[in-house]
Amino acid sequence: MTVLANPSQITRVAPDGARVDISLPPEAGELPWHGHTRLAGPALVRNFDLAPAGQRHVIPRKIFPGGRVETFRRSGFDLVLYEAADRSNSCLVWAGPHNEATTWFGGPAPRQSVLNRLVSNLSFTDSPEGARLVAAGPAANLQQFSTMVIGSSERLSVMIKDARGAREELPSWKGATQGDAEIWKEPLNLGPEQAKAVSGTPFEWRYIIANTTSVIEVVFHQRADSPQLRSTAEHDRTAAVLAGLKAAWSA
Repeated sequence: MTVLANPSQITRVAPDGARVDISLPPEAGELPWHGHTRLAGPALVRNFDLAPAGQRHVIPRKIFPGGRVETFRRSGFDLVLYEAADRSNSCLVWAGPHNEATTWFGGPAPRQSVLNRLVSNLSFTDSPEGARLVAAGPAANLQQFSTMVIGSSERLSVMIKDARGAREELPSWKGATQGDAEIWKEPLNLGPEQAKAVSGTPFEWRYIIANTTSVIEVVFHQRADSPQLRSTAEHDRTAAVLAGLKAAWSA
């Protein structure tokens, strides 16, 4: 008799401050956790990508080699400004001890007054469970949306959203019942050769799991020439992930 391992119980803080309780089957493996959110108002529309602390160090090494770097100390975190040597691109990073948030400018670094206004309108709070990046207060007059928590590895990607804002993204047809959730699968947008290679396997689909509080999207990764592509064990693994993956989003 095979004894299945208990799923890991993980709590993450979403970029908007929500609590996300995740039940992660052991077949999913270890997942580094990231995030994404957008803040918009009369004088601000910004996307922010959140990642484990230290990922910013790739920017001066590989993205902006020879570029400008400025660091500004804040209480509990640093602000790090990066600009390409030819000033073709730049970004600002809120760098905490556990997580960091990055926004890209798509051109030269903004003037100091613009950066100061951006920073003063936002509140960044870091913790081991995730970083919170929200409007500094009602006076900032900002709305926050497109928030998600993302777990990603070489084997799979998991994106979790608040059901209240993501229900309109769900398929119009009824999904298969899975406990208190519904599950759908939709074909990935693959090139003809790759689509042919993964046809008939779990790797040709993206899976959507929705319950009353969260919407989860799962994509499994496998090279088209991998000997594991059509193995029974690999297909069993994907089925176990889909059966055991759960999330509860609490605003």
